[in-house]
Amino acid sequence: MAKRILKTFLISLISIIISLVLIASDVVVSQDKLKNYVGYLASDDLEGRLAGSSGGEKTEKYIESQFKEIGLEPIKELGGYFQSFSFTSNVSLGDGNEVIFDFGKEEKIKLVPEKDFIPASFSEDCSLENLDVVFAGFGIKSQNPQRNDYEGVDAKGKAVVVLRNGPDGDDPKSPFAPFYPSRYKASVAREMGAKALIVVSEDDKKDELPKMRTGAVAGSSSIVVISMKRIFLKKLFEEDGKTVPDAKVLGKSAPYQFAKAKMSIKINLKREKSTARNVVGLLKATTESDEYLVIGAHWDHLGRGIEGSLSEKWGEIHHGADDNASGTAGVLELARVLKEEKTRKRNVIFVSFGAEELGGLGSVHYTKNPPIPLSKVIAMINLDMIGRFKEKLIVDGSGTAKEWKDIVEKANLDKIPLSMHESGYGASDHTSFYTQKIPVLFFFTGAHSDYHLPSDTADKINYEGEAKVLNFVERIAMEIINSDAKPTYLETQGEKGGRAAFNVYVGTVPDFTEEGKGFRILSVRPES
Repeated sequence: MAKRILKTFLISLISIIISLVLIASDVVVSQDKLKNYVGYLASDDLEGRLAGSSGGEKTEKYIESQFKEIGLEPIKELGGYFQSFSFTSNVSLGDGNEVIFDFGKEEKIKLVPEKDFIPASFSEDCSLENLDVVFAGFGIKSQNPQRNDYEGVDAKGKAVVVLRNGPDGDDPKSPFAPFYPSRYKASVAREMGAKALIVVSEDDKKDELPKMRTGAVAGSSSIVVISMKRIFLKKLFEEDGKTVPDAKVLGKSAPYQFAKAKMSIKINLKREKSTARNVVGLLKATTESDEYLVIGAHWDHLGRGIEGSLSEKWGEIHHGADDNASGTAGVLELARVLKEEKTRKRNVIFVSFGAEELGGLGSVHYTKNPPIPLSKVIAMINLDMIGRFKEKLIVDGSGTAKEWKDIVEKANLDKIPLSMHESGYGASDHTSFYTQKIPVLFFFTGAHSDYHLPSDTADKINYEGEAKVLNFVERIAMEIINSDAKPTYLETQGEKGGRAAFNVYVGTVPDFTEEGKGFRILSVRPES
């Protein structure tokens, strides 16, 4: 009996040792190479790597040159390393934009474009007459944290007025921060059946209309979206004998249907098109294989301040060192390191996605037009903002394959503190793959005060920490590449993960690559 127990123990011990030997690697990530990659990608020379710009084109060519130098091959079906796609790169006011309030009096109130109101660059064009108007607090509808500003009010077919930001003001660390952007409030309003969303400052001190910035959208949000001066919100309440609720005490939603107001809106926007490119390289298996692992990161950032910038003024270069020069550098280093591995049983496709900042356009285009059939892709690893490692590493998608948790635990030889989230949805390119029922893992070192600001610079990257993260990811990749069985796809609920996404707001994953009116729904999350 004792011999049998000892034999079983020794077999188990040998299996563990073999697993650790297989997953460990003599090839390591170079901090110096990471520093060189990030230093160039976040330099002034690339002017913030805006998709469709000259700086963006330089970035694409730089990544292509590095893929060639590393020894990655082009995918035959693409005829090179580039996969091109078009998108709306610039929006400006056309003729005939107007907003009119009718309170049932002889004289109507007509608002002046760019003085009293301005359309959002992602607004739908329209000609809407005599809409009822409702107030819906901050326009937030979420499960985590729990809040529904639409509770008790019918928004269907109406114009919805909401306050900018959230219950905690514009605090970027608030649990409501993911719900601040007007685009996401527009998604909520649209799903509530509204015809238009009117965004107003939460207090008098911040009552300035946002500038219509260039380059933020591909197709409209399928709803009219405008920003309006606060004085007209006051007028709406005054006509009903009420005052505007104080945003500081709007801890709970305070929806309200205006009794006297009717609203007419005409919006006409001019949209210009540009082209960006995904950069794609192939690392073939060392043995014959028809299966592929995709490793990706987006290369683009905000240029000199498009929609999504948190800078108070337009024109400064947004360097995007962490977001996402760090992830792009990670893709390049993983390509180099994996190529040096002697045994690779599966192929690896490396993709540097364009226009992620404009709504995940590059990854959506890739999955809609895959150069290798998605049926042959067994998993996708995404790197986005991996350069500010401090206390823990966030890993999303841990519930998208049955094997993930064991593989991640086995690969974590450095005992990196992990914050694991099961959901395969998130505000980055892995969502495009997960909606196609491909298991994903997403690595992210967390938000910081330089997010989407010009101050996200290369000198603030923790290169030692990023190298540690990438060595960890490389071990995971090697386990996936050399495992006898492919990962088993699992469906996850749309929980809020480490990096909140547009899909957590309303339960759907929109496709912003559609160039017609509105957006197509890529996926609907379970229990949404």
